[in-house]
Amino acid sequence: MKIEKTELAGRIAKLKSVVPKKTNIPALQGILVRDGYLTASNLEMTVRAKIEGAEGEIFLIPSKAFDLIGNLPDGEVEISPGKKNTIMIKAEKIKNKYQTLEPETFPVTGVCGDDDKEAMIDSSLLLSSMKRVSYAIPAMPSNPTMSALCLRADDGMLNFVGLDGHVLAWDRTAYEGQFELLIPKNTVEKLLSIGMSGDVSVRHNKNGAAFITEDYEVYTRIVDGKYFGYEKMFHQMPIHTEVARAEFLEAMIRAKMCTEEKCPARFEISGSEMNISIRDDTTDYNETILLKRELAEPMVIGFDARLVVDTLKAFDCKNVKIQMASPKNPMIVEAEDSDFKAIVLPVAIN
Repeated sequence: MKIEKTELAGRIAKLKSVVPKKTNIPALQGILVRDGYLTASNLEMTVRAKIEGAEGEIFLIPSKAFDLIGNLPDGEVEISPGKKNTIMIKAEKIKNKYQTLEPETFPVTGVCGDDDKEAMIDSSLLLSSMKRVSYAIPAMPSNPTMSALCLRADDGMLNFVGLDGHVLAWDRTAYEGQFELLIPKNTVEKLLSIGMSGDVSVRHNKNGAAFITEDYEVYTRIVDGKYFGYEKMFHQMPIHTEVARAEFLEAMIRAKMCTEEKCPARFEISGSEMNISIRDDTTDYNETILLKRELAEPMVIGFDARLVVDTLKAFDCKNVKIQMASPKNPMIVEAEDSDFKAIVLPVAIN
């Protein structure tokens, strides 16, 4: 196989995080070259990247070769299999032989079936909505279904939902079709990192799903279970206002950086002002921002500053709308220019 170093190193950089550090199947600790694709797998997720110049080739690149390939000089790289399970890597005056394994021992995973259901989704739409809600998916949830992004098509809409018990993020767009998939968080992160473009074919069955473009294929298990009824959490609340997102976010970041403790941020809202304060043994921070819509009644409520910061970062609009009901009810944050919305649960304050 002869290929430009930058192309090969770029593909390996996007696949190597899938390669498991520990496994009972030694071949999985490498990247398989077969029929014009690089393939990495941990059995939970398999990623394939199309690569030029590898048609008809079959060999395994061991993980210890990844760093060498990334540090080779720019130009053409040649990789060829040798005798007794070895590969030779050549670039300019550089030559190195690596011991590897039989490529046939690499398990075949992520194969689509003829009876899989299929949906076509524009990659920019898919990835932008996944990115918006991904912050609300916990890394270590108490409930397995909360470890997943809910991708649900129903009633003419495609819904993207993430929740962790303290925040809930929901984005949606018009779409004709009907299906529901619970996509693991690590798969969502991989889809966001590899840079898919064009239309994405989403193929799925009861056991797994595949996201396929011209250059990449991502196969994943899906999480079993029934997802939380998120729609019922979003209902009209009596207190409405609007605020400049950037100003609100910057104020929350400044307040949060003044304390290392898990001290709640106190919101005192009255008229056209919102005073944000954080107080503990080492700080007493206060900042007031202006609201774009006056409140008829004052409100005092507390929130985890980190959750508010993460939520505001997920929005990209100029202004956000805010709904509240009481100090014990959640805050609903809505984009002014799309269907994206989020819920942040309050915390007790003195």
